[in-house]
Amino acid sequence: MYEKAIESATTPITVVIADDHEVTRMGLRDLLRAAPDLELVGEAADGDAAQRLIAQLQPRVAVLDLVMPGASPAAIMLWAAQYHPETAVLVLTAHDRDYYLSRMLNAGAVGYLDKNARGEALLDAIRRAAGGQILFTQEQRRRVQDWRENVQAVWEGLTPREREVLTWLCRGQSNAQIALTLNISAHTVETHMGNLLRKLGVESRSAAILWVMQNGTMEDSSISGGNPPEKNSGFPG
Repeated sequence: MYEKAIESATTPITVVIADDHEVTRMGLRDLLRAAPDLELVGEAADGDAAQRLIAQLQPRVAVLDLVMPGASPAAIMLWAAQYHPETAVLVLTAHDRDYYLSRMLNAGAVGYLDKNARGEALLDAIRRAAGGQILFTQEQRRRVQDWRENVQAVWEGLTPREREVLTWLCRGQSNAQIALTLNISAHTVETHMGNLLRKLGVESRSAAILWVMQNGTMEDSSISGGNPPEKNSGFPG
């Protein structure tokens, strides 16, 4: 028992970092190397490489950028939860929006941290994550709950076709273009448009686009999309 306690106290916390910006990785690298109880064991510039490192190195903590090429943070977390539950995932972001916050909480992140946070705060978060703590604050949880009640509920109240119409509207298409894209009549598009405007509580097409931009309801595949790879997909399990 005594020997085990000594070993646990002296074994550093292994960390993998993933960010597509070299400057950010360099800052994280310097920060981690200055902490004697933390050991940086791998770096990645995209989600696919991060997944491979987690599979190969099985770090105690993975620090992932919210937006980077390759596998999304959400897909990585779902995969890691199944095949590498020993790895806690912290998300580092410059996008402090309620939609992203909700997505990462749902996906299984143990914390969602601002990139502008002080270095010591990040180190403390890594240590706490390694200790099994969930780092979402009461304020973050309140924001997620408010978003689900006031935004997600409205979005889910739209029919699948209304969501399609809104998606193509946000991509800059006119009603006539949406009709061609969806292979429906212009009159049907107008009907769907009127219904979705009413449900969103707005009066114009531009206001509907603004509602989506402000509330972040349309999925961004670089952040939340993609499916976790299967165990035999090339990522060692």
